[in-house]
Amino acid sequence: MGFRLDAPKRSKAPASAPSAVALNDIAPIARTAEAPESYDLTKYAQSPGDQGKVGSCVAWATGYSGYGILMNEQNISDGPMAPMFTYSQIAKGNDQGTWASVALPMQKEQGIDTKADYWQGDFDFTTQPDDAERANAAHYKLSGFTELPVKGEEARAAIEDSISRGMPVPIGFEAHQSFQDLNADTAGDYSYLPGDDRSDPVLGGHEVTIVAYNDKGVKIENSWGTEWGAGGYFTVPWKFFDAGVVNEAHAMGKLVEG
Repeated sequence: MGFRLDAPKRSKAPASAPSAVALNDIAPIARTAEAPESYDLTKYAQSPGDQGKVGSCVAWATGYSGYGILMNEQNISDGPMAPMFTYSQIAKGNDQGTWASVALPMQKEQGIDTKADYWQGDFDFTTQPDDAERANAAHYKLSGFTELPVKGEEARAAIEDSISRGMPVPIGFEAHQSFQDLNADTAGDYSYLPGDDRSDPVLGGHEVTIVAYNDKGVKIENSWGTEWGAGGYFTVPWKFFDAGVVNEAHAMGKLVEG
């Protein structure tokens, strides 16, 4: 996991990154007349990655899962990307997690390095990117991102609009014990809803990436490897967005060619 459940302290973003961007600073998504009944970006996704024991889920949800979809959509064949390029700059040796509202501005400003180039690997949150890695990352910048609603019909409309336009949607939420225990059957039947905090305790915050939707709910890519859930994915019904557990959501824009 690694998505922080406390409110983002935006004034304390790492010196190497711009401050997190407020909603009114971002160009809003132009609403389509009507999104399709279903849409699926899974065919563009990388095989679900594994963050290990590092609290880097935000960087995996954005810099690996989200970037993987965008790069394959745009026929950019250099991926997968290196989540620790982003997270190491945020953590600086202090593995306390972060928010997409901090990571996404970095990926817009700096880009992200490829795994093939990033020699520090997937779990080193202390060693900083070197100059060559920063130069390579600059070829893979986000064009932008948009903060989305997190509750009810507004969330559903925004998610459907974003996914149907090819934009993956990272979300941060409260992960309960029952989420960790999902298996291939329960992760794939659009039935998962967390219990109350007493019977189903919150383990922490987690960031994952919505890759598809239909009338039942959404399909989401996790970062716990392919042995977890349904091949590394899970599904939730639309009621999940009425449960008060989703804390942030963003649509990721296309990559800047360069």
